[in-house]
Amino acid sequence: MTQARFITLEGGEGVGKSTLASGLVRWLDTRGVQILQTREPGGTPIADEIRRVFKSPPAGEDITPETEALLVCAARAQHVAKVIKPALTSGQWVLCDRFADSTRVYQGLFGGVGINEVERLIKFSTGGLEPDLTFLLDCDVTITAGRIGARGADPKGDDVARYDQAGHQVLDRLRQAFRKLAGFYPARFYILDASLPPEKVLQDACAELERRWKL
Repeated sequence: MTQARFITLEGGEGVGKSTLASGLVRWLDTRGVQILQTREPGGTPIADEIRRVFKSPPAGEDITPETEALLVCAARAQHVAKVIKPALTSGQWVLCDRFADSTRVYQGLFGGVGINEVERLIKFSTGGLEPDLTFLLDCDVTITAGRIGARGADPKGDDVARYDQAGHQVLDRLRQAFRKLAGFYPARFYILDASLPPEKVLQDACAELERRWKL
């Protein structure tokens, strides 16, 4: 068994993170890798309750970027302590749909909280835990907007409902923010062309896993 690894999936809305996650879990299982699949915000009962408020705030009250940052980091602190770190310590790999990079983008670069403030919250909530590898699913917004429209409202989905109504300009700003962030951490990020068919995206991701860790 290889050393436990922490892998995260990042990207804007409609890029296919959930589809890739399922494919990676199946592929890693064929390699004899014990892997835990999880997501953020959420991952524990307490974190899931925080996610519910974050995803769908009460009617009549907008949620501020500062409140968003505090909520997702509170959920992450619980998730890391109760799920991610114990799994890694036991030798399991962990695959997480979104992690701290989403906070850096949505609340930091995009939301205007400020990257320095966000970094302090992230360090506090994670205890310094960072992924070994982050797959960034990158896709032209004309394609992702079409995917969002086709799937309709999904109350159990992994994306935040209010972003599903975003126009092309907002989706493109999110895309560029993720690409900018990837430039800050080039050794950790691997960019996938999410405009390709899902099987091709999975093939590219699996090839990178093989290259890095000789699976």
